[in-house]
Amino acid sequence: MLVVDGTVEDEAGDEEVDRVGLAPHDRKSCGGNLGCSDKLQTLKALRLHSYTRSTAYHRVHTQIYILYLPIVNMGWFSSSSSDSSQASDGGRIAPDRTSRQKCWEGRDLFFTCLDNNDIVDALKNDKEARKKCAKEIAEFESACSSTWVKYFKEKRVMEYNRDKTIERIKKEDAAAVENLKSQGWTPR
Repeated sequence: MLVVDGTVEDEAGDEEVDRVGLAPHDRKSCGGNLGCSDKLQTLKALRLHSYTRSTAYHRVHTQIYILYLPIVNMGWFSSSSSDSSQASDGGRIAPDRTSRQKCWEGRDLFFTCLDNNDIVDALKNDKEARKKCAKEIAEFESACSSTWVKYFKEKRVMEYNRDKTIERIKKEDAAAVENLKSQGWTPR
């Protein structure tokens, strides 16, 4: 959406409009709720460009802004985090380096425990993982939000499958080269 601050003046120079608002949106995006589409939200913005356009009947001065919209939080912090992660404007404060480091350390400890117990998919084998790595998973889940816990578990399975596929392709290529060499082929 584009925020425009427009000042419209008639030929006599009288100001008609001086407002800041959201670019038009229809009632469909609000589920037909009239109150939703008629409300203007106050947003932090930085003026990007300003220009004046004259027409036959009035002069329009328009300023275009870059919006600083609240970022939808992917949930870095766990649900048990305090309100200290709330900014004064109601948004979430991004995690700092130390909290990210704690999350990664918890993840690494948990994944080491999974490796030691031959568990690849901690989502499918959740009961077994919780039984064998209870301390590590508790630390991991307290340091990271549930969204990131799920993401790291899914990424672990994806990387495992990727590594197995690469290993299989290398073996197939080595077998094909050996087959060609046995038929008299020599590499250049």
